[in-house]
Formats: sequence, C-alpha cells, structure tokens
Amino acid sequence: MKLNWFSPIPPAQTGIAEYTMRLLPILTNYAEVLVWTDEPKWNLDIEKYAKVRQYNLASVPWKEINQADLNIYHIGNNSNFHYQIWQISKQCPGLVILHDCRLQHFFAGIYREKHNDWQIYASYMKQYYGVEGEQASLRFWNGDLTTEYMAEYYPLTFLALENAVGVVTHTKEVFQKILKHKNRWVVGYAPLPYVSKWQGTRNGKVITPPYRLIIFGYLGSNRRLEVFLKALSNLSEKNQFRLDIYGQVWDKNYICHQIQQLGLTNLVKLHGFVEEAKLDSALANAHLAINLRYPTMGEASVSQLRIWSHALPSLVTQVGWYAEQSESTVAFVRPDHEIEDIQQHLKNFLANPLDFSHLGENGWQLLQDYHNLENYSQAIIDIAKKSGKFRHTTIAYSFADKIGEELSNWINYERVDMDIRGVAQAIHFIST
Repeated sequence: MKLNWFSPIPPAQTGIAEYTMRLLPILTNYAEVLVWTDEPKWNLDIEKYAKVRQYNLASVPWKEINQADLNIYHIGNNSNFHYQIWQISKQCPGLVILHDCRLQHFFAGIYREKHNDWQIYASYMKQYYGVEGEQASLRFWNGDLTTEYMAEYYPLTFLALENAVGVVTHTKEVFQKILKHKNRWVVGYAPLPYVSKWQGTRNGKVITPPYRLIIFGYLGSNRRLEVFLKALSNLSEKNQFRLDIYGQVWDKNYICHQIQQLGLTNLVKLHGFVEEAKLDSALANAHLAINLRYPTMGEASVSQLRIWSHALPSLVTQVGWYAEQSESTVAFVRPDHEIEDIQQHLKNFLANPLDFSHLGENGWQLLQDYHNLENYSQAIIDIAKKSGKFRHTTIAYSFADKIGEELSNWINYERVDMDIRGVAQAIHFIST
C-alpha cells in the first residue's frame, strides 16, 4: 500500500512532528510512505524510513500525489502547521487524523490572523450553526467572545472533514461524536502512541522535600498556570515545594509579575524552551507533574504520555480525554473546584508521597499496554484500507452537496412559501 503522509515534521516545534518521527520506523513496515511537507528544511533522519517531498499551494505536484493509494492528513489547532495540509485535503479526498476536535483556534488562525476575512469565516459559521453561528462570529470578530468560548460552543470540527473518506480520533468522546455520521465516513479510534527516547532509569528516585513540581509544553492560557500559582501561594506548606516551568509561556512578563506578586519568587523558576534530553532529565527528577487544561481542545495529550513514560504522578483537569483516564493513573482536578482540588492533592502528596508514586507506575503500565506504536500502526493501516474502499461514497456525497447548493440558488423561497400557503388554504376550504 502506498500512502501520502501530510504532517508537520521536525524541526517543527509541535508534538505532531515528534509523533510522526516516532511512528515512521514502525509504520513503514506495513506500507510505502511518502512524507509531504510545506517546509524547505527537515530533519534528515526521517529519510532513513521514508522519502520526503516538499509542496506549496501555488504549485501542487498532483501527478505524484495521485500515484498513492491514499492520502493521510494530520489536522490540529495550529494554523501555521496545518493550514496547507487542510487546503490539500479540500481538493483531494483522504483519511484525516484528527489531533484536536475543537478547531476554532485553527480556523480563527486562518481567517482572522492570516487573511482577516470575516465574510468567509462567517459563511462557515452560518453553514454549520445557522444564524446563531453567524451572529456569534460577528461578536467574536469584535472581541466580545473569546476563542475558548467559540471552541466550546462552535467547534467547527466537521469543517475540517468536508472532503474526508475516513477519520481517526485519539479520544473515545470524539469517536462517538463522529460515529453518528458513520454513513459519511469510515471512523476509527486508536490510542495516541508514544515511545520515549529517555534512556535513564525510572527507579531509585529520592522522595524527600523540597518536592519538585513540573509544568511543561506550550503554556497557553488554558493550561491554568495562573490558577495553580494562586493555589500554591495560599498553601501554608508551600515552602516544601519547588515548581519548575519548561516551555513557551503565552505571556512571560505577565506570569513573571504574577510570581512576584504572589510571593513565589524563591519557589518558582521559568526555564523556557529546552532540548528534549534536558526536559527528560527534569521529568526524571520531578516528583509530581501538573498537566491542567481548561477548556480542552479535545486532544489526546502527548505531554501526558511523556509524563507516564517517566512513571511520574500527575494532576489533570477532569475534562475531555483526561476524564477518560482511570483514577488509578491520574489525580483529577474538577474545573469548577480548581484551587480547592489542587491544594487538597498537594496536601495529600505531603501526607503520603508513595501513594502518588503508584499513580505514575500505573500510568507507565497503561502506556506500555495501550499506547504502543505497533498497535497504532496496524490500526492506521486497517482504517486506511477501509477508507480507500469508501471513496465512491464520498464522491456521491460531494455531488449531492453541490447539487443542493446549486438548487438552493435557483429556488425562490418566497414563491415556495406562497405556494405552500395556497395549498394549505385549499385543504382548509375542502375540509370545511
């Protein structure tokens, strides 16, 4: 089977690029894979497993693309990494691997940040959510609604799937949601895979105060960093902890000011973006990870899989994919009781750190059993084969949509309404 694989690839700083890099050595045992990128440079290690081709929207090499059995498109919320992939997917049917299901950040990134085109954005909002969606789009454009609010109530998931023949999700919640449209697409659920590059031991960690807490990744406002800092600052036992923050913070100056205002300067350190090996070393030496998100964009968390790869216990928000996890693997923070739950978990940790270490051990075992590359690769190939057979159905739906759109332009709805009222009056006259 020949597959075109449209995905961000290293050195792009996104978890999806890392995912592709880890998956290719196994996936290429099952299929011939051609990797497509819109970036001029890439990590040459990829070419140990698959050829790489560059494309751009001004000159798409359709002849070479059409030689594959199926295109596989990776869609996530960062428009910088996924805009051109989505554009190709609109023109050539394929299997979409959906890394996020609430895609307002993606489409707002395209139509507000890149193109500043409310008309097109509003037309999509109206198409999927009616007049209410169109009105919400205007309030969003004027700054009255946040992107997080739009993602929660108007996720625009299906706009990313318009020309798909199949969909793969990494969460059961999204799988069930899309499955309701099963006549439209082949739908598959496959747990997100992860294999750590860390070669160090996960045993023998010294568990004594001060206990090291860690937060890492791209830290947008939904990562609840402000809330955690407030919870920590009001904890009487806060001096028994040290918090290390790794990665890009959405507003570093603001967070630094918060740390100072809350009196946490001696307890919290911002490290910024670091190399993978240094982050892995920090995770290996940490005692508890903080991996909160609210609202969630519906994603499975590569960060959480990385935490588990170190058998590290963690606090997560009880929403989306995180809420699907067992209480034996994570400690939940309820969205409406964040500070209360965070402080209680930190007190519980101080009372018995070993109880928390069991959460990390159970998470590590879950990672080995359900998030391995071999199972995931086989699932992708199985769904790809089914999706390839589904192309004719997608074409039929596409024709039906186009015919419906053309007919709607011809129909005079005022005239139709008058005709219906005339028939109703005739029925009323006959019946009386």
